[in-house]
Amino acid sequence: MDTQEFQKQFGTHLTSLAKQEPLGLYLHIPFCKDRCTYCSFVRTHEEENRDPFIQTLIKEIHHWGQILDRPTLNSIYWGGGTPSVLSESEVARIVNAIQACFEIAPNSEQTIEANPGTLSLAWLMSIRALGFNRISWGIQTLHDDLLKSLGRIHSSEEALQALDWSQQAGFEHVSGDLILGLPNQSPDSVYSDALKIIDHGVDHISIYLLDLDKACALKTEVEAGRLVLPNEDQVASLYEILQDQLPRLGFTSYEISNYAKQGAQSQHNLKYWRRLPYLGLGPSAASNLGPYRWTSDLSISTWNQGRGQLTLQSLDPLDEWTEIPLLGLRLDEGIDWHRLSAQASVLKVEPLFHAWTNQMKYFETAGLVIFEGPRVRLTTKGRLLSNEIFQVFV
Repeated sequence: MDTQEFQKQFGTHLTSLAKQEPLGLYLHIPFCKDRCTYCSFVRTHEEENRDPFIQTLIKEIHHWGQILDRPTLNSIYWGGGTPSVLSESEVARIVNAIQACFEIAPNSEQTIEANPGTLSLAWLMSIRALGFNRISWGIQTLHDDLLKSLGRIHSSEEALQALDWSQQAGFEHVSGDLILGLPNQSPDSVYSDALKIIDHGVDHISIYLLDLDKACALKTEVEAGRLVLPNEDQVASLYEILQDQLPRLGFTSYEISNYAKQGAQSQHNLKYWRRLPYLGLGPSAASNLGPYRWTSDLSISTWNQGRGQLTLQSLDPLDEWTEIPLLGLRLDEGIDWHRLSAQASVLKVEPLFHAWTNQMKYFETAGLVIFEGPRVRLTTKGRLLSNEIFQVFV
């Protein structure tokens, strides 16, 4: 379905939904200086696409601001790709369009993803002056040999310098990403990386397990036997050391992959897991508004030309209900199982809910989940096997 047809059919309802509560806005900036060996995201390093992309993105911002009748935003997140490859003036053009077309709530969280090696302190200070108050760095590891194998363009020294610059530029919150499951990683090396980035000012850490399910250069190297990855037990030990030690350093686990100091949780990402509304703009960007879920065209060139197709889902009440455990169990707070039961009665799907409950009791016996009063949440072991648990609700 193209965008115009979608808006023609559902525009009035979308406008009404957008007025019910503040939205998050996600912008997918698909440009990178180089291609990381583990990456399968929609991205390009073709500079000639930059200006057409920015022009189309600004048109989309104006278009959706009009369709949704200038809704209020309380979080804005620039992801990618590598948003930090944009110049200060390019970022300013996009920021000005957002401010012209949307209401920005006071104290809104405004995040930009950045890669060390793509910017300067002057760039960071300019971006901070444009209203960004949170920055998320793709650190991945502080071991230069691993950075090279990942195709990263920065060194460990540049990564730590970037964190220091974030403090100097005045960002209120600084996040760092680390990847687990890399060749020759040990619990000591992973813990050392976490300690160093904490010493350099991060108040939020995202921990991702290396995922080679999709085609990428690193997967080719592994399949050819030129690189050997840790086995599942070794990866589990890497995760468990951080799960055990980060709380002692003041970082609370609030989601499967995320740890934060008090008050530093990513408010935008919480929208995803709490099923709160957000609008995604840019190629491959996803949106969630009321019962509607849609994803923009994956082709950058097609999207740039304004000819992209939307992949649309219109969820019925049962579909929306099944989203609750699929997303909510990612959070450390878990979900209210009693409330889910009451909703099952309204939807007349008690047999399905009873089957879920039996399966969750089995997982409890296996040490994967824990029931606490009306709520249920994953254990540390359950987080590592979360995909198996989530299959129950698919």
